[in-house]
Amino acid sequence: MSQELVKITLLVDNEAAEGLEKEHGFAAWIEFGSRHILFDTGHMGALQKNAGRLGIDLKQADTLVISHGHRDHTGTLDRFLAENDHAELYFANEIDHERWWYKPEADSYGMPEAARKAFRALPAERVHALKTHHYLAPGVGITGPVPRLNAFEDTGGTFHLDEQRGPVDKIEDDQTMWFETDDGLVVLVGCCHSGLANTIDYIRKISGIDKVKGVLGGMHLLQANEQRLGKTFDVMSGWHADFLIPCHCTGMESAKKMEAAIGSQTVKHGHAGMVIEAGRLR
Repeated sequence: MSQELVKITLLVDNEAAEGLEKEHGFAAWIEFGSRHILFDTGHMGALQKNAGRLGIDLKQADTLVISHGHRDHTGTLDRFLAENDHAELYFANEIDHERWWYKPEADSYGMPEAARKAFRALPAERVHALKTHHYLAPGVGITGPVPRLNAFEDTGGTFHLDEQRGPVDKIEDDQTMWFETDDGLVVLVGCCHSGLANTIDYIRKISGIDKVKGVLGGMHLLQANEQRLGKTFDVMSGWHADFLIPCHCTGMESAKKMEAAIGSQTVKHGHAGMVIEAGRLR
């Protein structure tokens, strides 16, 4: 029974507190006991600037978890690895192949080339490719690939595996972290391309814990239609969570609709610099 307090600081988001940088990307800093975990690395450099301004030393990270291989979550991976020579990296399936959005004018949306080279140069003992869920510590888990069983959920847009927009990218590397606290599950999502309902259902099954205390991060509802939003909000309401913190790719309009549907007491809009006291591990 560790009873260690989990503290999560949002380092990169589309919105930011005064004095911090904002960008289209996501990253979070997790602390409990003596552990320091970085979740994603942002897009264009807000991670390093905001960490410095918040007094967070990225060299202290013992673990890096990558939610998936899109450039807005791996954008400064090479910079992080250049200053941190010991953190072990956890990811699901392949995160380093070429990826493209459906828009013909859009650039590659996969991991930037510098990040890809740094990732491929890592020694094998620091690299962990997950095929199933994994516990980093008692009560702290990573889903690995998430089963997609709810028909109303999709990846949140059309993505492809080549520049000609041929094979569809199912984003099978999408994964999520969770924390088993005294008050229930706290779930940290990067983009949640697997779907919120699919992800929470899977974590409940793995952990054996039904109560959802809170969910925070990118929920990729930016392009969701009204039918999907309605079904998603119904599912979320059924969690009776203490907090829901939409960030990044949730989309501001979808986040506002979430707040209207579920209530401002529960839904709080995320931003870089936000600190969440997630509770104590069981």
